[in-house]
Amino acid sequence: MEYKINERLYGLLQNKALAIEWDNSQRLIPRNELFFLSPDFIDKSCRTIGLELDAISFLQLSANRMSKDADMNFLAWHCHRLLFSDIPYDRGLIWEWPSLEDYLGEFSGAFYLLIALSGIPKAMEFHTSRKIPEKIMLDTYNDTAIWAMDYKDLHGVWGMDSHFIPWLCNHLLGDLFRLNRLQFMQRPFRQSLRAFRNHKTHQVIVLSESGISYRGDGQVNGTGGIFDSENLWTSRLVIEDNHITGTPIHPRGIALGKEISLPLNKWESILVPGEPILEVHIPAGEKMDFFDCGESFKLALSFFPKYFPDRPFKAFCCGSWLLNTQFQDMLTPESNIVKFQKEFYLFPIYSGGRSGIDRIFRKGLKDLSTAPRDTSLRRAVLDHLQRGGYLRAGGGLIFPDALNWGSQVYQKYE
Repeated sequence: MEYKINERLYGLLQNKALAIEWDNSQRLIPRNELFFLSPDFIDKSCRTIGLELDAISFLQLSANRMSKDADMNFLAWHCHRLLFSDIPYDRGLIWEWPSLEDYLGEFSGAFYLLIALSGIPKAMEFHTSRKIPEKIMLDTYNDTAIWAMDYKDLHGVWGMDSHFIPWLCNHLLGDLFRLNRLQFMQRPFRQSLRAFRNHKTHQVIVLSESGISYRGDGQVNGTGGIFDSENLWTSRLVIEDNHITGTPIHPRGIALGKEISLPLNKWESILVPGEPILEVHIPAGEKMDFFDCGESFKLALSFFPKYFPDRPFKAFCCGSWLLNTQFQDMLTPESNIVKFQKEFYLFPIYSGGRSGIDRIFRKGLKDLSTAPRDTSLRRAVLDHLQRGGYLRAGGGLIFPDALNWGSQVYQKYE
């Protein structure tokens, strides 16, 4: 059966991100009800990821409206095919997908949440083939519910913005797993850094790649909208036959202006850009308990070699507003955030001046004078901003063979 495009869908065909495979989707659309729009599938998938009855009812109502609208029914099928068939579709194009408010009104977010749920069977098939434990599967899928609840907080109805779908595809296509408190995603190392370890002492030193502009405070120039033309300097990295010379990154997250030279007969390369790592992500919804985070790293050390022996990794890497070293001045040493940071070899990254605001204050911060001060973190952030400060993000590395949670291994280096 081939679906005949109605007039109002021609506008969507002008969206190049959606036009891909449109003709094949027309030809392959099922004759019967789309499986992921059926009430039973919605009920089962919502319960799988941990959504409540209110969400199930709203999504079933939304799916019923879409099923009766030939254009939206076809579009749902087409979006499902782009993401969860064998089509080599660039997920980055999803950022260009339309909001659909003109077509579906308050149900536009439900459309994209249903598309995300439609990938669960494929995810389960892959995870089952790898013998992934059921609890880890379900914990991983639960991130969909977290973002659906975030959407409801913002819009008053259940749904999802389309630009969250690329992130959730990591969960559904076997790249990301939640292990206890943290999520781990298999990726190439994307930072402009190189790490070296001393053969004898096992000390780690991180050097910046060439061409990065740093301010006098050791942060990437432009971070937080601050440009330091007076004290600006640029990193340099030179690799020769018997040594490497470059800009060191202090493990407390500061680039140092004085170059160092490492003799390669005493220092080995342990990480360069492009090599495989596990990215560390901290999902919303729970307290960031320090002990639980440590257990997550320990689980990752056993989980990935067991279930993905074909995907080795060289380091854990995290880039997050939670690694903003400004928190070490704002919060007590006993803070979970501060203790979490100090387990990493920290490094500066470029970021804006409001990193983490939406996560700290949920719906964002619009007025300092009326913002809630009901947690120590919120109070510290508000005080910092009222003094004219900004909030940046930061990065950090942990190398598997040196993992000793609670020991602050890298912070002991000077």
